[in-house]
Amino acid sequence: MRILLIEDEEILASVLLKSLTKQHYVVDVVQDGQMGWEYTQSTNYDLLLIDVGLPKLDGITLCQRLRSGGCFTPILLMTAKDGNRERIQGLDAGADDYLIKPLDLEELQARIRALIRRGDRPCTPILEVGSLRLDPSSCEVTYNNKLLELTAKEYSLLELFLRNPSRVFSRGDIIEHLWTFDDPPQEETVKSHIKYLRQKLKAAGAVDWIENVYGLGYRLNPGRIAEGQEGRGAGEQRGRGAEGQGEEEKSRIPDCDVEQKFQQAMGGLWKQYQGLMVQRLMVLQELAAALSGKMLAKELRQSAEREAHKLAGVLGMFEQDNGTQLAREIEQILGKDGDLSVSEKRQLLTLIEDLGNIINLMGQNVDYQTSTAIAPEISTRLILIDPNLQLGSQLQQLVECMGICWQQINNLEDAKNFLQTTSPDLVVLNIDDIGWRKESLALLSDLATRTPPVPVLVLAATDELVERVTFAQYGARGFLVKPVTAAQVWDVSSQILQRTRSLRVNILAVDDDPLILAALRPMLEPWGMRMTGLENPLRFWEVLQFTKPDLLILDVEMPHINGIELCRAVRTDPQWQELPIVFLTAHREMETVQQVFAVGADDYVIKPVVGAELLARITHRLERSRLLQSLSTKDALTGLANQFQSNRDLHHLIAQAEKNQQSVCLIILSVTDLRQINIKYGHQAGNQVLQRWSRLFQSAFCSGEVLGYWGNGEFVVGVSGLTKTEVNHRLSEILTTLRQQIFTAFDGDRFQVICNFTVAEYPNDGLTIQSLYQVAAWHYS
Repeated sequence: MRILLIEDEEILASVLLKSLTKQHYVVDVVQDGQMGWEYTQSTNYDLLLIDVGLPKLDGITLCQRLRSGGCFTPILLMTAKDGNRERIQGLDAGADDYLIKPLDLEELQARIRALIRRGDRPCTPILEVGSLRLDPSSCEVTYNNKLLELTAKEYSLLELFLRNPSRVFSRGDIIEHLWTFDDPPQEETVKSHIKYLRQKLKAAGAVDWIENVYGLGYRLNPGRIAEGQEGRGAGEQRGRGAEGQGEEEKSRIPDCDVEQKFQQAMGGLWKQYQGLMVQRLMVLQELAAALSGKMLAKELRQSAEREAHKLAGVLGMFEQDNGTQLAREIEQILGKDGDLSVSEKRQLLTLIEDLGNIINLMGQNVDYQTSTAIAPEISTRLILIDPNLQLGSQLQQLVECMGICWQQINNLEDAKNFLQTTSPDLVVLNIDDIGWRKESLALLSDLATRTPPVPVLVLAATDELVERVTFAQYGARGFLVKPVTAAQVWDVSSQILQRTRSLRVNILAVDDDPLILAALRPMLEPWGMRMTGLENPLRFWEVLQFTKPDLLILDVEMPHINGIELCRAVRTDPQWQELPIVFLTAHREMETVQQVFAVGADDYVIKPVVGAELLARITHRLERSRLLQSLSTKDALTGLANQFQSNRDLHHLIAQAEKNQQSVCLIILSVTDLRQINIKYGHQAGNQVLQRWSRLFQSAFCSGEVLGYWGNGEFVVGVSGLTKTEVNHRLSEILTTLRQQIFTAFDGDRFQVICNFTVAEYPNDGLTIQSLYQVAAWHYS
């Protein structure tokens, strides 16, 4: 478990660090609230331990900023003040618990364990699976009541897996959870720790409890755990009551892992689409009936070949590999040139009969009506939970021209039932009018802790700080006070959608077979990937522009426009030239493979799709894409957007401002004497200045501003909605902070830096980035 300790008193910080690391927590320590804020923005913590009386940014203000920004990590505040006023302020700011100095270390440890158990998923005080038992209070691990001697990292690894049953952790995830910023290891180090932990578990009798998930990482092996349950239900955990109570509590590892859930989903898909499968079979049976005639219609032969191709692509996904092979043989015979020979006709009759037996065995009770219940093209799924029908109607009118659909649910109970089987892109929740507040908050928490999380915009009757903090704690991404207009709701909703799309993996899959699209969803979404399925390739460009995917999946053969033609069109557009593209195809011949790579594909997967293989290929392509994008859009020294990327972002900011009739201010902040610093103290000192300034700017401009570094000590910021006068007022505090910074050179000399700034305002000072920059530079000079 990873903790951020924010404490400016060095002796106390040292004592707490020693106490926490002894309990196998990974601890990062910072000395002021501003730096604490920066650390929380760069990594995820299981708990924040914050002193109230911090320099630069006090603990209560930091807590308020975290909660208003949507952070619901448990927070434990510490203070030397034993007064009701400070306690109330801290709790109102969103803290989960409070301790008075001087601290009792045992009480501190107990409170930390209790807060961590309140995290995203319920965790018992004692983690126990089968005969394996981990006690966080004593840091002891036993198997069959025999003590296991584990190193600190091995213990932390095991605790991580036990607290997150069935979740897959990549080596990068493990490094982020178990190592501090000061000692990041190589990924091979993680591999070694996994190896030694496995050996010790195996020696104790827990064989193969940690498994490799091909291409993704490591997780607990649910199958092995189930074997060791000794009569209890599969996946059951047993825990003991809170410290001092001795009562037994129970919680469960999910009854089935991701693979089992996928198989359940596929079973449901077969029931949904069996009518479609039978329709395809009927085309082949019609062909079989026509084989006895002298002439075989060309259209029927081509149609049967297409249906055999589709059956070959999907039957294997239902663990019917034999069916895939039969359909592939039918397709190959029908695809030959010339008339069919007598032996080929006889072979086709046998193959079609065998294929029919397989499909009929899979579903004896065929409902022919299910073939019409094919899932529509899926783009953005928006849910309004509100009894106000007028608001729902107005929202739909606003977005109809974009091809988006709002679905309105009038009461909380119906919403809960609907959301059990659906994961929308966004939910607007009227938290006062739809039912009981407690149930509404529970639904909000459930949506926020899903994988991937579902963003929620809350509509509330009152605008109170306590309400805002509470909703943020439960995971709300936005907040509006009623009464609201449809335009207000859509404006905030679209902003949330843009933010969440940038934080998760979005995949666009184009395939004319609805069954393939439906099967891809349970493969991808449990791993945090949001998939948009498109059955009609004629709508491809429109959906591509709206969804802005991180990766594209294309079928090779489709009516009207095939995947190869779509790929060629994507690669000719500068905006999408770097988009990773993975092809799905039932063709194995080298000619098709060469063709997809020739038009710009990154990879291909043979149908029927195997989930592990597809995930591994997608993960590899996304990691490579992120690396290339980071190298091409970020400045390596400061971590900010480079001149090219920030210039594009500024153009977009001005376009939005023109549309909304707003002002935009371009700010230039410059390290005037950077060259002199480099000459006098060395480039290392100059780099130190640039990196610290970049961290300060990221903390100060974290509300949607465009922030970039253009080289030679020049930072640029784009701010919309404010005038030049308002921006100057906002900059005063930032400039004071910059001028107070003291830097230490390699030889021990201390120095300060001169900061100059200037502001130009759109549209008063110019209509383009270049004209605004010229005005600002002229004032600067």
